[in-house]
Amino acid sequence: MIGHWVSLVRHTPLAILTDLDGTLLPFAPTPEEARPDPGLMTLLRSLASRPGLRVVIVSGRPHTTLERYFPDEALWLVAEHGTWYRAEGAWQPTIELAPEPIHRLAERLEEMARAHPGARVERKSWSCALHYRRMPHHARAAFGVEASVILEDFLARHPSFERIEGEQVIEIRAAAARKSFAVTWARQRLGADVRLVALGDDLTDEHLFAALSPTDEGVLVRGGVPRRTHARWEVGGVADARAFLAFIDDARSEGKRMSLSAVPLAPVRPRVPSLAAPSSLLVVSNRLPDLRSSESVDPVRRVNVGGLVSALEPILAERHGLWLGWGGRVVPDCDEPGYGVDEGSPPLAWFDYRQSWLRDYYSGFCNATLWPLLHSFPSRVVIDETTWRSYVDVHEAFADAAQRYVTPHDTLWVHDYHLLLFARTMRARGHRGPIGLFLHVPFPGPDIFSILPWAREVLGAMLEFDLVGFHTHGYVANFTACAASLLGSVAGPHVVEHSGHFTSVEAFPIGILPESFQEAPEPALVAEIQDLTRSLGSTRLVLGVDRLDYTKGIPERLLAFGRLLELYPEWRGRVSLIQISVPSRADIPEYVEQRASVEGIVGRVNGQFGEPHWVPIRYLYRGYSRAHLSRLYRAAHVGYVTPLRDGMNLVAKEYVAAQDPDDPGVLLLSEFAGAAAEMKDALLTNPYYTDGMARDLDRALRMPLEERRARHGRLLAVTERTTALSWAESFLAALSERSPRRGT
Repeated sequence: MIGHWVSLVRHTPLAILTDLDGTLLPFAPTPEEARPDPGLMTLLRSLASRPGLRVVIVSGRPHTTLERYFPDEALWLVAEHGTWYRAEGAWQPTIELAPEPIHRLAERLEEMARAHPGARVERKSWSCALHYRRMPHHARAAFGVEASVILEDFLARHPSFERIEGEQVIEIRAAAARKSFAVTWARQRLGADVRLVALGDDLTDEHLFAALSPTDEGVLVRGGVPRRTHARWEVGGVADARAFLAFIDDARSEGKRMSLSAVPLAPVRPRVPSLAAPSSLLVVSNRLPDLRSSESVDPVRRVNVGGLVSALEPILAERHGLWLGWGGRVVPDCDEPGYGVDEGSPPLAWFDYRQSWLRDYYSGFCNATLWPLLHSFPSRVVIDETTWRSYVDVHEAFADAAQRYVTPHDTLWVHDYHLLLFARTMRARGHRGPIGLFLHVPFPGPDIFSILPWAREVLGAMLEFDLVGFHTHGYVANFTACAASLLGSVAGPHVVEHSGHFTSVEAFPIGILPESFQEAPEPALVAEIQDLTRSLGSTRLVLGVDRLDYTKGIPERLLAFGRLLELYPEWRGRVSLIQISVPSRADIPEYVEQRASVEGIVGRVNGQFGEPHWVPIRYLYRGYSRAHLSRLYRAAHVGYVTPLRDGMNLVAKEYVAAQDPDDPGVLLLSEFAGAAAEMKDALLTNPYYTDGMARDLDRALRMPLEERRARHGRLLAVTERTTALSWAESFLAALSERSPRRGT
């Protein structure tokens, strides 16, 4: 190794292309605090003074910042991920793109950040970065939800930009920006015989590494979650990266003694999980949880991060498994999707979406067609053949990705309505191992499902799975009725025969990790919740927590609360409703309409009944972390969980798990939530019947302590009996009992 590196770093001409933050500078709470120190400046000046050696700083920082830090023209600069460069002359841009859209986005983000202490926006020419490193840990999840609504709306309207996530920072930048520009530029300036050494630490530096030639070398500066890289070498952190540059400086200095042994430089170790064992498992879902930070900042990727990840993590570890899905990045249709693996616990494999997939497959067929259909909202179902074709095509993309990591006999566990055709697609490619599907949403009867023109094709594909799981026996019955009615299949209570293949169909009610809702919170969080509840005075708290979606019945819930105040005027001034609505799909007109409806009802109820010392309804359009919600659940006298239709609704179980058993609140639960099948000791209500729900709410508020304790005890037993972990183990145990497929 020493001979290889001595030969390389003594080559003339040689160029060092190096990132700044996380590579030569340790991360700091704000970019302003991460400044080149005298020691680093001395090292860089020394390198730049060596004949035949050129140092190029390749950074995501604004070009004005790099100019201030490195005024010496002996150092070449590439700023803002390759959109600006400076050699001996003035700064030059590398792309032509109108900056107005990103400036308007920055203004929106700055307005939002002002309401979140510790958040800040960094503006650049064709990008802006949202930093949250200085925010309190417990506040990051809620902040991330609110930010992602703004960012997803922007990206949907501006496909020439993309989202990049770093160490507690989200950046929206021009998709044309690439650090790989530095490689091309250095070769043009220094000649074809130049050799390059590139250093970097994050995903943006992979473009730099990928552009290197076989005679160049890339050095990954480790520091975050282990991942695949195009670099062939690695060092352990910022200090080691500086030591490596000092080695190069010594190698270029006459009479200096070199010592590579002092630099922990090593070849990159293989980082692809081995799935060759017969017991290996591939979990497949449309989206992946974001595990690169302690709190995900994407509202969709946050779904079930606590429960589902905790359930799958030990199982994937035991079976040498992997979790595959879309990584959240969108590329133009003309580009090939990228692939990658992030090791960790659990290990994740990801691939990119094409822009048309996001529009036609995800927003189109999945969310505009299947979502309302499966929730029994036929008037909202959009039928479009283009989106159906995209749904079929994207299954092929998922299968392409899956085949990178599995053998034909491995176990595949597929999640939710985004991937109903997956078993058929994999069977066509020769996969013989067991394939299971768990549907996290409801399933309608034949009269609703037959609205879909491709209903028979979808059902036939679903019956290529060996096991199909639902939350409740009612959904199982609906599915088997559809198979019998629309396909003529022979359907029993728990099995369906179709085209000679038998598919097991069973109920596996998903749970939570109850103990996680009794964990001691941070003092700052306790103070924040106490401030909120103190503002309510002596009134009783009714709490609703939902994603803003038409299936959740939020307008009906608010109207029923207003009706309570009409029918039972003695509650005026004595009860308050806090409705938390987590932002969702803000770019879709139906959801914009839903938000306007909710806010209109809140205004009318507060205007009709509010008093100077009492606001009946407090509406919070934001997300909260699990720790926040646990304290709010515990403070609430009534958990108001009344969806019009829901696959399960884990808020109901979370509310029960968070209660004080000596003085528990009352769970008021819609009879149309999947959770109602298990949680029969909740106070069940019909969200379509306003007066009835108002009377049930009155009953919940008046329920005596003895009855509350008795109901809570039985509900808690249900919540503790069926947890997230037991759910996963039960499903996989049932799948493992399926006989191997023909032709083994």
